[in-house]
Amino acid sequence: MNSRERVIKTINHEEPDRVPVGEWGIDHDHVSRIIGHHTYWRNRKDTTIALWDGRRDEVVESLKNDYVELIEKLDYDVLVVDVVPPKGYKHPDPPRKTGEGVWEDSGGNVYKYAASNDSIICVSHSEGKEELDGKDFEAAYRRTQMDESIFELIDYIGDRYGNEKAVLCRDINIYDVLMKPFGGDYNHKLILSLTAPEEIKKMYEVGLLYNKKIIEHCAKHNVLICMQGHDFGMNSGCIISPDSIREIYLPFINMVNREIEKNGMIPFYHCCGKIWDIMDDFISAGYKGYQSIQASAGMDNILVKERYGKVLTLWTGVQCETLVEGSMEDTRREVSQYLKTLMPGGGFIFGSTNSVQYGAKTDNYLKALEIVRKEGVYNRF
Repeated sequence: MNSRERVIKTINHEEPDRVPVGEWGIDHDHVSRIIGHHTYWRNRKDTTIALWDGRRDEVVESLKNDYVELIEKLDYDVLVVDVVPPKGYKHPDPPRKTGEGVWEDSGGNVYKYAASNDSIICVSHSEGKEELDGKDFEAAYRRTQMDESIFELIDYIGDRYGNEKAVLCRDINIYDVLMKPFGGDYNHKLILSLTAPEEIKKMYEVGLLYNKKIIEHCAKHNVLICMQGHDFGMNSGCIISPDSIREIYLPFINMVNREIEKNGMIPFYHCCGKIWDIMDDFISAGYKGYQSIQASAGMDNILVKERYGKVLTLWTGVQCETLVEGSMEDTRREVSQYLKTLMPGGGFIFGSTNSVQYGAKTDNYLKALEIVRKEGVYNRF
């Protein structure tokens, strides 16, 4: 069977010929080593600077060509794609460098290099609002007027591989599309779930329109899975109350998932943290797959398999911490154990528990793939 058939069988909780493999994210230091040259693939710092410089086409060509190289070298079954900046993209206010690892734009916003994930982030505080006005809705509707060139990577990978591999779009948006009009920082947006739930709900219509356009385009280019990613959890539990998640975000998630299903695709979710309290809600919303199963936050793979393995496809297999801190033997032992417990009955896609992070040990990841290819075969005996 080919990769697409293998993934479909897995999602149907049947045992395929072997465990399908894919990554939600693999950072550029690993990709560069595997393909043998510089890449913009998940290269946050270099991509940011290139887009500030107006080099959009250089970035997108790298994303297309380098991902193909990676796919061919690692024989991924699940291929992850995103929208890209539109053709002719020019940053409206490109920051200028003011020091080592520091940039500033004309509005005084300061950007600094973050070594932890090799990115550039804005460190300036911005004020948010709790009530939306007509201009906010006008701006939100303008964002739904999409230039077709933003789908360049999706089209390239979907048209090239979609008949044989499982192409997954991870740009379905169930949080930022609702919260962006309010402005402000991360903490401001968290507080809004308490102070302005009805205002957030006013964004449902435009948010659904935004997602609908991406979903319908994906359906025309052989995308199989539409994935939504937002971290509702932290190590101790949900970041906001489960009741607030159910009141504000679950109705919108249901709307988006119905659109995905209507267009013949499958909804998955990515969610870090300890989210036992909302697992049943996610299943009721129609999700068929769960990625970013964080054992360090209490989401033990084996327990998730026991409780939800018959209704959710679990995309997991090696802990991020093991790839960063563990030895080759630690990796081998962990992957072998997970294969034994997660393979039975299908419903298991192999990958890291979040992503192959910047600074992790590439050799650990390659060892993990080696073990899966060797031991992740059904009906071996």
